[in-house]
Amino acid sequence: MTSTETRAAAATAAPRRPRTGAPAARPPAAAPFPVETVGRADELAEVLAALERPDVAGVLLSGAPGIGKSRLARDTALAHRARTGATTGRITPEPGEDWADGLRRWTDRAARTGAPALLLLDGGRHDPDERDLARLARALAGTNAKALVTSRRPGAPEGFAHRSVPPLPVPLDCCALDVAALTAVPSVRLFEACLRTLNPGFRIGRHDQLAVARTCVELHGNPGAIGLAARIAALEGPEVLWSALDGTLPDRPPHAPDGLARLLDAYGPDDTGPEAARGLGRTERRLLACAREFSGGAGPESLRRISGVGLDEYPAALEALLARHLLTLSALPSGRLDGYTRTRLHLPFGRRSHRSDEPAEELPDVRLAHARHHARLAGAAARLMTDGPQARGITAFRSEERNIRRALDTLIAAGLAEEALDLAELSRAYHYATGTPFDWPAALASLGGPGADPASRCRAALLTAEAAVRDGEPEAALAILDGAGFGGAGLGGAGHGGAGHEGPVDAEFTVRAGHLRGLALTPSRPEEGLALLHLAVERGADGGHPARRRLLDTALAEFLHRSADTAAALATRALAEATRARDTTVAGLALLHLSAFAAAGRTADPAHYLDRALAALRPLGAPAVLGALLALTGSPLLPGPAARTTATARTLGCFHAVRGQLFDDPTEPDFTVGRAERRLLPGDRGSLAAMAAGAELALPDLIREFAAFRQAGPATAAAASATAASAAPPDGAPLTPLTTLTTLTARQGEVAGLIAEGLSNKQIARQLAISEWTVVNHIREIMRRLGCSSRVAIAGWIHRTAPGPRRD
Repeated sequence: MTSTETRAAAATAAPRRPRTGAPAARPPAAAPFPVETVGRADELAEVLAALERPDVAGVLLSGAPGIGKSRLARDTALAHRARTGATTGRITPEPGEDWADGLRRWTDRAARTGAPALLLLDGGRHDPDERDLARLARALAGTNAKALVTSRRPGAPEGFAHRSVPPLPVPLDCCALDVAALTAVPSVRLFEACLRTLNPGFRIGRHDQLAVARTCVELHGNPGAIGLAARIAALEGPEVLWSALDGTLPDRPPHAPDGLARLLDAYGPDDTGPEAARGLGRTERRLLACAREFSGGAGPESLRRISGVGLDEYPAALEALLARHLLTLSALPSGRLDGYTRTRLHLPFGRRSHRSDEPAEELPDVRLAHARHHARLAGAAARLMTDGPQARGITAFRSEERNIRRALDTLIAAGLAEEALDLAELSRAYHYATGTPFDWPAALASLGGPGADPASRCRAALLTAEAAVRDGEPEAALAILDGAGFGGAGLGGAGHGGAGHEGPVDAEFTVRAGHLRGLALTPSRPEEGLALLHLAVERGADGGHPARRRLLDTALAEFLHRSADTAAALATRALAEATRARDTTVAGLALLHLSAFAAAGRTADPAHYLDRALAALRPLGAPAVLGALLALTGSPLLPGPAARTTATARTLGCFHAVRGQLFDDPTEPDFTVGRAERRLLPGDRGSLAAMAAGAELALPDLIREFAAFRQAGPATAAAASATAASAAPPDGAPLTPLTTLTTLTARQGEVAGLIAEGLSNKQIARQLAISEWTVVNHIREIMRRLGCSSRVAIAGWIHRTAPGPRRD
């Protein structure tokens, strides 16, 4: 009896439990995830219904590798047997094995007995031949036997119903207020269940919700890939998992490209053999090698351009890779040089172990080509974000955000200072539009080191100072500006400030430096800061997008610290200029400012301005709306870290609660709220309580609450903090008063928390992507603010005042 006949004669065995030990040198045969099917209730019901149709001989389930065809077929067979009492058999041929004889014997046996029977024909890597399926359909006609067939190729012969197996649903966003809803998403449930087979104590909590959610999205809800990721996360750690998802490994020597391949070979499923890549043409191999340089997927235009493959060869080569499942296709957006398209190419997670056999000398400098292409793409997106159509620019940049960040790292590592600084400058437009942090890599500051030319030193200093200001670290920003020669007023005209440079470039530098100094000084020294902001508005009034944003910063500073009438006049001026220039982001932000000013002055209808603001911002997407709200309510102009942290937390809670009322479901995940939560102190129960309080507010109430801050001053912030501290977070965890914790800035709180975990300065620098020198400065400031004399004292303060979040 052949091996095929033996498997066909055996009844369906009880499902095997997954292995829980370390993986063997070769991939284990058992699936690394739980037995029960997760999130497949609808598909299972549809397949069962199709099997019960008298005109159907069987059902063909098709889908990509790892999508769960075999699991769905097995669970359907169990349900069908429970309903009908049918006996079941399975044929799982090896690659190259002839299974026609086994099919004939099984169908003959089913015809003789006349009893209900169900055959599982699991093709694995060897899809069944259409002629074999046609013969099977004819043989099953008029019997009580049915067949369930799995195949990677869609389509079925006459007599068979076809069902494509889709990926599992993935989360669209995540929020610390709603971890329970996140864990109910099928792909997240599967990831958690898979990881718990190796680590039974694992629970998704506020500390890792974003990482888990983004992992499921990155793997496109593919159950096989999720199981592989869970094994790596459980046995190697989440950092190694994220490096593998990104196509790299930490601490890997520059010329050791096989580290990732070895990792995936060790942990991967039984489908990582190289046979799928055999017989590829030179063009296909070239595309596959170039696809590995992308992070988070590749746009079709981007892959074609960096590979250098001509348009006459590209479509056929791409179709060949898609047919072999070496690349997959999704409807997620991809950035183009003229906007974006709803098509994205992905390298399947388990397939990344395939080594390229393209000779290295025949490949171009792919990494540098990737970096320069995405720098051009970022430039095109930035122009759209400032000159319009802005929604296209935001979507183009957001879909390529990870590739643009990789491009920046590549340019810095290659020592291309001017190109790296140009790319960082272009990225500012996106960070302003969406409210995301200016999280430049630590190496960006090195571009302004002693060996750099004066212009590069000034540009690097301005970028790092801007990141410090927006991160709530005004003292660090002022120190950076002073060190770069932007001392005093910072707006001394051509030839003053900015390392002694003269000319138009220097004038632009000094305007930006004066604006940043004004933002940093206004909360503590309002008159001096306002003078600098007004001077920057006057000398930088070129009618461009940055000039209009400077107008709004000055308007908000006036509102918070001096004259509401002047604030309204400046915001109205910004609105008029933005409307003429069709600058929707600034126009919507100006209307939000006017809504707050009206709520404070009681001289106009704040709801009118708010409705107009939402009408303008809504077409730009949820990230742009939240970015505008945070630019107002979480501005660095608010006096004191407590006020900023409280306002930011309450805004995030409010936005999370009202988002469903403002938008339809997004067409792709954006993690608008989850990513913005990184502004808050990690593990801060007071921030969580403030978010919970904000979730109880309607958006007009949030604007009115912010307007009341101007009337009562810092006392209102203290009251809001006390209110937040008295509220209970969703999981009932004990609270830490926000006014205590926000003695530190968000970044200082992160450093203090990592000190409490026992990390060294070097480890902290690597985890936060900052320099060790910056870590030392943060520690000195933390000691000063807390009155601590050592790292041990800092750790003790953290353990007393900021207990870690519960893990359930």
